[in-house]
Amino acid sequence: MKLRSLVLLLIIPFVSHAQLLNSFTLNMHADSLSYLSIKNKKAYTTAEAGAVKADLDLGLFGTPSGKLIVTEWYNLKPDNEKVPAALTGTTTKIVALSFDRDQFDKCKTAADLKRMTGYLTTNSFSHFAVIRNSSEYYQRCFIVETMDGKRGLLFVTDTVNGQLKVEMKIE
Repeated sequence: MKLRSLVLLLIIPFVSHAQLLNSFTLNMHADSLSYLSIKNKKAYTTAEAGAVKADLDLGLFGTPSGKLIVTEWYNLKPDNEKVPAALTGTTTKIVALSFDRDQFDKCKTAADLKRMTGYLTTNSFSHFAVIRNSSEYYQRCFIVETMDGKRGLLFVTDTVNGQLKVEMKIE
């Protein structure tokens, strides 16, 4: 019994001090609230984005393609054709993950994030990621790597009027 108590006393401090991921949720739309600042936990319109350019991480862009609109995340690096020149600068990287809702929900701590996504190297990331490019393809979960090397998860869900509910978990 004493050994069991000792083991619990040694384990509890590590469990209770696990670094929880910071979380926030917001609505975005490619035609209006299209710029995401992870630092500020906020979405911005194109008009608002210029004032917080240094804090922006990703842009949400829709491109007409026949009867469908292709919806994509783009970072704001200077040579991105989708990003207005006045808003370029940050180079947060992104890549789609095949996580379902349950996996996203289970990722609660920095240790969970590392365990679940540790196989991804910086070279796995890109300057853009497709959310939807056909009526059959809809990607919901993404991992980002900010310029300071922090990683986080984005989960995207359709809402009304073409808005996307974006849930973010970040180190």
